[in-house]
Amino acid sequence: MKGPKVRSAAWVFWLGLLLTLVVFPALDLAAARQSRAERARIAKQQFTRAEKLRAAVEGKPRAERSTQEYLQTIATYRRVYDIAPFTTAAAHALQAMAELYQEMGQQFGTKYFQEAIDTYRFLLREYPYGTHRYDALFTIAQIQWVDLKDPKAALGTFEEYLKQYPKSKHVGKARQAIKDIQQQLARAEASKAQPPATTAPRVQVNNIRYWNAADYTRVVIDLEGEVRYQGARIPDPDRIFFDLFNTQLNSPLVGKTFDIQEGLLKKIRVAENQAGVTRVVLEVNQADDYSVFSLPNPFRLVVDVRGRAKPAATSAQKAATPPSKAGDTSRTASLPQPPSPPKPTREGQQTLTRALGLKIGRIVLDPGHGGYDTGTIGPSGFMEKDLALDVARRLGRLLEEKLGAEVIYTREDDTFVPLENRIALANEKQADLFISIHANFSPDRAVRGVETFLLNFTRDPEALALAARENALSQKSVHELQDLLRTIARNERLAESQELARELQTALYKGLRRVSERVQDRGVKQAPFVVLIGASMPSVLTEIAFLSNPNDEKFLKASQGRQQLAEAMFSGISSYLENLNSIGVARVSGTESPSPPPPEK
Repeated sequence: MKGPKVRSAAWVFWLGLLLTLVVFPALDLAAARQSRAERARIAKQQFTRAEKLRAAVEGKPRAERSTQEYLQTIATYRRVYDIAPFTTAAAHALQAMAELYQEMGQQFGTKYFQEAIDTYRFLLREYPYGTHRYDALFTIAQIQWVDLKDPKAALGTFEEYLKQYPKSKHVGKARQAIKDIQQQLARAEASKAQPPATTAPRVQVNNIRYWNAADYTRVVIDLEGEVRYQGARIPDPDRIFFDLFNTQLNSPLVGKTFDIQEGLLKKIRVAENQAGVTRVVLEVNQADDYSVFSLPNPFRLVVDVRGRAKPAATSAQKAATPPSKAGDTSRTASLPQPPSPPKPTREGQQTLTRALGLKIGRIVLDPGHGGYDTGTIGPSGFMEKDLALDVARRLGRLLEEKLGAEVIYTREDDTFVPLENRIALANEKQADLFISIHANFSPDRAVRGVETFLLNFTRDPEALALAARENALSQKSVHELQDLLRTIARNERLAESQELARELQTALYKGLRRVSERVQDRGVKQAPFVVLIGASMPSVLTEIAFLSNPNDEKFLKASQGRQQLAEAMFSGISSYLENLNSIGVARVSGTESPSPPPPEK
């Protein structure tokens, strides 16, 4: 019995070896290829998730960020490399990890600077020919010099940089840094016996963000604290610059240049042009004007630049002149009669928007809060961020399906979006209206009611009744006549914002009064809401109810209640558009508007 067993075992062994050498490699190769593609797909999804986590962390004030949030984000980036190290996303992920470690070093201690250096070194070792190689080694030297205060180590790294990359873009900066460090070391050697001079600590410039379009750009300069600054404009070539006094650059920003491919903004350059003074230069293309304001907690400068752009077909025009089809006679049969001029405002004014017959085609809805920013939380835990997003979606569907408007959302999921990003998106998309949706709070849980806000500009009335009659048939959108609007832009936006706010306020109050007679009409008010600053279109912020009130919260938690609120807001917007003579633009098809979708369960 032993013989046959041995022969059988040997036969199985050799057969297995043959399959391993001949058959299985072909199968493994196919599986490996499939696995490689699948891993690349998963890594891309992981990278997107990591980017959202990073945006949420960096959107918070620095004092509110935690090491756990940073480390969670870094771990998410690390998984991109672990899953698919052969992808470009992996190299980008390692770069992001190193930058986050640098931020942690600035807030939580120098040990994280060494983590940043180690990550940059790992990036260089794994991707020696990647696009990050120049910046990675240069940034290591900057961290050693600026953050770790180790000029000798930085000197060695800068020299290593020149040796490895003698023709790279940072060569001039590296040579200058070597000279500066050598002078610094010489001064330190000469002044060892002298006590150090006391100077005020410099404020760090942490980051520069931008949004860019053909005729608008917004640049946000994030700083560690409040600074004194001054700006100016220089022609040929057109540049706008800002000097930030008593500041120093975050390591990744030293000598940084942002090259922008298209739009009004062409390039951003940042450098320390003299000791303690950071200069940020915006190279622009045919800019008309610019404005700047500061925001606190964290301190940041917001620069809005506006310029002329070629008129483009708007959503209103597209809706008004859709392509005709052979044999289609319904449109000619249902052509509307010449419309009457837009109605004046409630104060009897004909604003420039009404006088020029401008139409509303693109509406930006801004669901307040999102992500870690929950907003108000009701007595039973219902969160403002969820309420605002749901009502915005319902309102958006009504505007699209019943009026044919183009609706854009500042957020479409539970994501944190910084306040300055929201109006920047509306400006970039050339929106005609901006509506920010929120829920109110009061320590007195009995308080109920609705109120609507606009930005607190001042205005001068304009009498343009004759022009209103002559321009009644115009199909231009608000953004196509920016040159005419700019001379009285602030007054104009205030007048139309106030009219929109009144219509919304009236409709919301009537809608909620059907639910409870205790609801109060808290009126239209003016306040300096950050989310409205810099808007190029009529913009309002509405507090649709008091989520702190138990009865209101119960009403808002029900799908039917949120639908009622959306319909009330839709009624207010429709009334505003009717007075503006904009409703006809969306209804030229000659067909009945579809019914609104049933409320979600």
